[in-house]
Amino acid sequence: MKEHILVTAVGEDRPGIVSHLAEVITRHGANLEDSRMTVLGGEFAAIALVTVNENKLPELLKDLEQLTKEKIHVTTKKTKAPNEAQYKNHSAYQISLTGADHEGIVHKISSYLKNQHINIQSMETELVPAPETGTPLFCMNAIVVVPDSMDSKKLSADLDAIAQEEAVEIDLAAYIEAGQEVGV
Repeated sequence: MKEHILVTAVGEDRPGIVSHLAEVITRHGANLEDSRMTVLGGEFAAIALVTVNENKLPELLKDLEQLTKEKIHVTTKKTKAPNEAQYKNHSAYQISLTGADHEGIVHKISSYLKNQHINIQSMETELVPAPETGTPLFCMNAIVVVPDSMDSKKLSADLDAIAQEEAVEIDLAAYIEAGQEVGV
């Protein structure tokens, strides 16, 4: 039987850290199914969903724990397989936001989404220099699942109102995952 575990790893950024983490995982016949890895500040950070045969799990956990000797802090947590039916009556959308950086943008958007029972599946934020001026420009991209009972026009109008309040631009688009067919 397969076990599902979440693995988080944080360590000072350096070449080879991804390769080393992947080597430890595959050494035990485990599979890195889904992951996000990035450099934040001067630190490498990763979160991954890993599956492994239950009889190999103890050794995998032991070897992951040993990475602390190499200054890679790893935590693990057992989880369950993704529940595909959980969002059966939902539609996926991509929210893209850009604007002058200021406190509270993520809080405003995420609070609105929570209050509408909209689940954030993924979110990335970053500061980039604006063209010409170099002023910090806040960028956010999120994939959300929206209950089919919510009117997409209302969602778009509500996001437009937030965009005006926060002095940012927000775009909402239907999200199609790679490999999905678009209905006609």
